[in-house]
Amino acid sequence: MKTPWIWAAAGLLNACGGGQDGQPTGVSAAASGNVSMPTTVSTSVAASLCQTEVGGNLLQGVVTSVHDGDTLTLTVANTTYKIRLDSMDAPELEQPFGSLSQAALSSVVLGKTVRVAYAKTDLYGRIVGTVFTDSCQYVNLGQVQSGMAWFYRAYQCELSANVRSQFVQAQNAASSAHMGLWSQTNPTAPWVFRNGFDPAVPTCTSDAATVATVTSSTRAVVCAQVWVKPYVRTDGTQVSGYWRNSAGCT
Repeated sequence: MKTPWIWAAAGLLNACGGGQDGQPTGVSAAASGNVSMPTTVSTSVAASLCQTEVGGNLLQGVVTSVHDGDTLTLTVANTTYKIRLDSMDAPELEQPFGSLSQAALSSVVLGKTVRVAYAKTDLYGRIVGTVFTDSCQYVNLGQVQSGMAWFYRAYQCELSANVRSQFVQAQNAASSAHMGLWSQTNPTAPWVFRNGFDPAVPTCTSDAATVATVTSSTRAVVCAQVWVKPYVRTDGTQVSGYWRNSAGCT
């Protein structure tokens, strides 16, 4: 395994993603050790990796588990880190295309050495980062390009205008071609599935990334009943529509 390294350059940048309370069991490669989850924001400086503006901290290691279409475990020496891919949001495993999104991510990174650039951790203690393969394949963007994830527009101002534009174009192209989840009629975004509402999309006032700061390990939970539309699992099982509580509610 290659030696892990942390690296920094000039300017501020941050990227954030979403997620849910539960951590579903995912596709795994051989892994050992306890999961290390940073609990505070990492203040860093912006840099460039694979010709992309990224957060100024970097980890290099092997992906030992893929939990869903936007979350993985990275093993660096004897330490493991939970990584939430920034800028995009994949269908939950309970949603149509959830397991296919997980499989798509697994096919690219599972058991392979990747680099993860980041500027912060989230309220779940996960590193929120940009993932590249050894050949500089932009994994986060690839999930959106293949129709296996949404561009997470609620956090678009935490990206530079250049990176933001790449995600907009990738989603528009996938949607126009009815690729992946866009083959559905009116697919439900994962943030709506989790929380029952669509957050406002911010208007970005700068081409530079706007850094947000996580100051607490707690978060407000908006409780609501969410209607899950009927769908067909990848094994052909028919699932009837049903009501469920939004994430974090009992």
